[in-house]
Amino acid sequence: MKYLAFVLLSAMAVDQPTLPPLLEKALPGLPGLRLLDPSVDLVGGYTINELKELGSWPPWVVTDVDRDGRPDIVAVVVKPGASPEFGVIAVHARTPTTVRWVAPLGTERINGVAKGPAGAARDTVTPLYCLECDANSWYRWSGRSYEAQLYTGGERVLVATYDTGHELGVFGRPSRDSKFLIAVAPCTQATVRRVAGSKHERWYFVETRERQPVRGWIPASFATESECIG
Repeated sequence: MKYLAFVLLSAMAVDQPTLPPLLEKALPGLPGLRLLDPSVDLVGGYTINELKELGSWPPWVVTDVDRDGRPDIVAVVVKPGASPEFGVIAVHARTPTTVRWVAPLGTERINGVAKGPAGAARDTVTPLYCLECDANSWYRWSGRSYEAQLYTGGERVLVATYDTGHELGVFGRPSRDSKFLIAVAPCTQATVRRVAGSKHERWYFVETRERQPVRGWIPASFATESECIG
């Protein structure tokens, strides 16, 4: 019996890995919230063993999201209740007493968090609303908050949009009221050179990757990286 108890305790220790110090210190400051527990929060969904097989356990990642050279923590938290709410928080090493929201609390299940999509920059993270799919948005720290699909200088994008109410192309300044310089064919490859605006109205100065490059500003709604309507 003692041996069986030891085995069970060992298995529990594996399922509940040691908390990173940053996260351990931050959690007491989040009353009413706790880390994701698949056995309670994902009933009818993924088990811990399945999450392990998919590389999505434990419910946090250690990565340098604010680009200061020090490892930070990004984790899935849950607000228990009749309708549990799921969210993703970040704790930066430089400000260990401050908890920042990557994804605010909502009723949609979050199965884990990953270090950005495949091939993405190391400073991006992805809340896993779904596993084994490409439908999740990645997030990046802007210096003020976390933004979905926030590109930075040097990254490549496709100039495309689902917004059929505006002609696709580049502007003279980061504003819809500025001069529309030239139309751009859907799915044109471009490189981001500068970033302007705010979380609520983000703009990118891009240079198309053509023999005769087109340069100008595009709104965030004109930038994508994979899905493209020709």
